[in-house]
Amino acid sequence: MGCAALVRLFTTEYRKGWRDHLLHFLSSFLLSLFLGSLLFIGLLFSLRYNLEACAIISSGTVMLLTTSLFISQRVRCFTLLFLISCSLTQGRNLLLAAGMGLVFLWNVSNTFRNLHQVAQSIVCNLDKEVDIQVRVPPPLRTSVDMIRKVAERMNTLAEFGVVRFEVTTTVSGRVEEDEAQERLQEARQMLKATAEMVEAFYNTAVSVGHKVAPGVGVIVLAVTTILFFKMYRQNKRYQNSYITPKFIRYDERQKAEGKPHVLPLTKKEAKRYPSIPSACPTLSDGKSALIFFIPVAVHLLTWSALIVLDALLYWIIQTVNRHLTQSRPIIVPLEVSVNNYQIPLSYSIEMFKKECLPQPTLLISQSLVPLSVILVVVAIMGLLSPKTLQGKVLLIDRFYCDCATDRAQHLHAKIVRKRSKKKLRGLLCATERMSNSGFPYSSQ
Repeated sequence: MGCAALVRLFTTEYRKGWRDHLLHFLSSFLLSLFLGSLLFIGLLFSLRYNLEACAIISSGTVMLLTTSLFISQRVRCFTLLFLISCSLTQGRNLLLAAGMGLVFLWNVSNTFRNLHQVAQSIVCNLDKEVDIQVRVPPPLRTSVDMIRKVAERMNTLAEFGVVRFEVTTTVSGRVEEDEAQERLQEARQMLKATAEMVEAFYNTAVSVGHKVAPGVGVIVLAVTTILFFKMYRQNKRYQNSYITPKFIRYDERQKAEGKPHVLPLTKKEAKRYPSIPSACPTLSDGKSALIFFIPVAVHLLTWSALIVLDALLYWIIQTVNRHLTQSRPIIVPLEVSVNNYQIPLSYSIEMFKKECLPQPTLLISQSLVPLSVILVVVAIMGLLSPKTLQGKVLLIDRFYCDCATDRAQHLHAKIVRKRSKKKLRGLLCATERMSNSGFPYSSQ
């Protein structure tokens, strides 16, 4: 009885005595306090406002909303409609935004990190090629050693000759590496600047999206709720296809007065005009669920593409690393023949240094578990989403009984007209068949 009294006080303007006004004020304050608490949590944890600003904004909202709910019936109806929509549509949007944030936090950032390691690996290999301690690169150093060995061999062979001669050979090789070191330093600085720029852009985009998306979602949902509220009250044909309790009572009065009644409906009519509240799914419920899952499918494809891209890059880097690790150094064979004496001077070149190979990471397991939980919750919400329209219809009918009566009468008259037209078409078809069969027919 207490709950029924609170519902009556909240949905109608009929109140007498200070007790009814006090109960109505308490119900308005509790609803405002609940919404203010949600706003406080959103500002504090989502938008990262400071505690004082969150408290001031939330307190002002609670006071303003309490006054509006206590005074205006429209505000009370709109607030409850908004909460019904928020429970599924906005909840879905917030969960999808959270899922996208997880994908960017783990997978996209991991992709950037792996690409950065690839770039660092290239710079590391270039750095290793420039030997700071020994200024002569390996191929040139090998050539110098070859010339020195040839000179030593010539001196050895000269000792057995008739004429003794000495060959003094001084070979030096040097490559200026100041320019190479300068280029490598420029490459390191450019790589660092690019990484910092990408990270700054990424953090800015995520922060802006994290702060703007909830606000935009709330504004869009508020506008759609206002349009639904306005269209429902002003247009009798808008969403007027449900057999409500008001419709059933009106049909019973029509039947008691001996006027045309429509209940029970035919099977075809029952599919077109479902009864509410009802747990049985209908064709319109399927359409509503399909519309609900369209953004979910778009987000799921986006998540899958980003996760697959991260996994593909990881697989490519690991495959290249495995082949480079298993590859042997390149052997450059050199032989010098002096008086038919062969001097081997072969040397090897490592194309990639093992210490410079990138070490990629894969974070799919960390993102798949929370994303799976989000998808399960959204799927449950999607199955319940078709019933939100029924809840809105019943809620407005509760607040505006006159509007509900007019809509019930309009739908009742529509069904009666359709049945009358159907009977008339059947009678005309039967008359035409009788005429074609040769039976005498009189209009009298």
